[in-house]
Amino acid sequence: MSISSSRLQPQAPVGHLLERGQVLNHFVCDHPMTLPLTFPLLTAATFTIALLAGLYKCIIYPALLSPLARIPAARWHARFSPLYSYYIKYVNIENRTVHDLHTRYGPLVRLGPNELSVNCFEGGLKTIYTGGFPKTEWYHERFTNYETDNLFTTTDPKEHYQLKRMVTNVFSKSSILSSSALRITTSAVIFDRLFPILRESSRSRKAVNIHPLDYAYSMDSFTGFQLGGKLGTNFIQKTEEREWYTHHFFDGRPYLFWDFEVPNFTTWLQRFGIRLVPEWCAESQVALEDWFMPKCDRAAELVASQDEMQLQASGDWPTVFATLKQKYEELDGKSKTPTRAGESQLYPHRLEIASNLFDHTVAAIETSGNALTYLHYELARRPDVQSALRAELLTLDPSRDRKSELPDSKALDALPLLDAVIHETLRRYTPVGGPQPRVTPRVCTIAGYEGIPPVVRVQASSWSLHRNPKVFPDPEAWRPERWIDATPDELTEMRKWFWAFGSGSRMCIGSNFAMLSMKLVVAAVYAHFQTSVVDAEGIEQNDGFSGGPIGNKLWLQFDEI
Repeated sequence: MSISSSRLQPQAPVGHLLERGQVLNHFVCDHPMTLPLTFPLLTAATFTIALLAGLYKCIIYPALLSPLARIPAARWHARFSPLYSYYIKYVNIENRTVHDLHTRYGPLVRLGPNELSVNCFEGGLKTIYTGGFPKTEWYHERFTNYETDNLFTTTDPKEHYQLKRMVTNVFSKSSILSSSALRITTSAVIFDRLFPILRESSRSRKAVNIHPLDYAYSMDSFTGFQLGGKLGTNFIQKTEEREWYTHHFFDGRPYLFWDFEVPNFTTWLQRFGIRLVPEWCAESQVALEDWFMPKCDRAAELVASQDEMQLQASGDWPTVFATLKQKYEELDGKSKTPTRAGESQLYPHRLEIASNLFDHTVAAIETSGNALTYLHYELARRPDVQSALRAELLTLDPSRDRKSELPDSKALDALPLLDAVIHETLRRYTPVGGPQPRVTPRVCTIAGYEGIPPVVRVQASSWSLHRNPKVFPDPEAWRPERWIDATPDELTEMRKWFWAFGSGSRMCIGSNFAMLSMKLVVAAVYAHFQTSVVDAEGIEQNDGFSGGPIGNKLWLQFDEI
């Protein structure tokens, strides 16, 4: 049975429609104030409700009712606005400012509506960093290479655990101290490349700007171990290549804030043709990646076609590359990461390997390089410490008479004054003094404050941790003897607060290499040379995430003995 459409949709005669239109027109004309009053009232009510809701959400709740409201705030407006946190990052005064805030307000400070800074071990470092609080996307945005995550950037705990297992053994202290390849490559870097420059300073009585050479040594030493002597860098001797690298690596630093702290705002402005970050910044990153990738590809060829024993003996075996490649192949032999347009995977996991290795080099050149510069600076001002260190070094075999050999790594590592000099430099001039942000995974207690909600950014910084006067008396002074004269209990407490390499599962994977690499070059240099300061203008440490001398130089006179 069908139903007529005319019954469902009755049609009125045209005359009736006209009559209805006249009635409507008559109603509107006779009641002119009805509609104009109704709509503005509704609009005003809606606007008022929206305004009140916005005030409650953005100001009243975060400032007065949030569980974070009882935490001391950096400024009154930091309770509901992130502008103060952005400001201290943008003008590069974050480390000193946050430390002053902790000195004034205690171990927990609110920097923004959803950002806390913590400066304590119990309830702070122990809770956050050994408690497995996840990393923020900030790491992914800032440290990803080849558009591919690596050990440092991944926020997934399982993925991080898997990646860390791949390289844990090759970077373990026992492996580092017993590595013959490391000794061969580092010995060549020190005695064949660095020493001729220092001897020329002694012979000609001309000062040397040691700061760029510290960067160069750190890079050459690490890439020699990572990729082998043939494929590692030679920044000490190849000045042009070193200057090209440091130009691309450092010159974009003033623009990092826009991309990594306020990326959405930066992207939004680009829609209107306003670029806060010049295009050449991204081009510099690509240039560095393109410079590094062929080294990885040649390392893959070495691993595939040459004899490992022969390459180990010559120091040309790409130790870290080979380990990482083998571990990836053991997983599944296939890359999980899509390639860039037009790029083919020459071997499985090419981009993942390159991203991880490139990240290692970034850490090596800057952190160890800056630490060595400040170590040279302090030793050059203290002839008495130099003499004591030299006396300690000359107890090792080989002595100064055997000028082209390095002492045994294990014996070197056990020297108390050498270890104290490096630890104190890393404490006083921590290379990465900026905050290491994490996110609260659940409701938790931090620094004695209960009920901290999930998804709050929490962070500690080594700059502040290393300046706790109860743990490190007279913290601004460089006093290596504090590590030797401390009681066992004091030393335990100092090591708990020492955070140059982080802590927990995310602790710096290359810490053992960094320590030995610095000890090797310091031992070699100060067993054979005496140093003095010629020009240290601008030696003050930059107050950024990572910090070297603001003047980018340190001129020393080297005198061979």
